Amino acid sequence: MKGPQGGIDVATALDLLAKGGVLVDVRSMREYVAGHAPGARLVDPKALAEDPWTAVHGDDPLAEPDGTMVFICDNGLRASVAAKLTRDKGYNAEFIDGGVRGWRSAGQYLIPGPPRDRRR
Repeated sequence: MKGPQGGIDVATALDLLAKGGVLVDVRSMREYVAGHAPGARLVDPKALAEDPWTAVHGDDPLAEPDGTMVFICDNGLRASVAAKLTRDKGYNAEFIDGGVRGWRSAGQYLIPGPPRDRRR
C-alpha cells in the first residue's frame, strides 16, 4: 500500500532532526519494538489530539520550542494525519514520505527494542 503524498524525504528529515527536531513514531508498540528508527519517540496518536507538545516532549527542559516534530509510521498514512493534527494546533510538524519503508529505502537502519525511558 502506498502512503500519502506531501511528506518530506529522509534527507530533509535528518536535516530537521539535526536542527533540534524530534522523530516521533506513531505506530503500535508491537511495530515499534520490531524495529524503529534510532532516537524515535513512540507516541500514542490519541495523546497528540489532546496536547502535541506534552505527548512528544513531556516535561523535557531541553526540548527545542521551535524544533519540528517529524512523524513516521509504516507507510506515511498515520504520520500524515498526526502531522496535520499537530500543525493545526500551531506546532511545526512534517511526516516522512513512505514512513519506515521510505526510511529503509534511503539506506537508514532500524533497531529493535522497546522505547527508552526518557526520565533517565
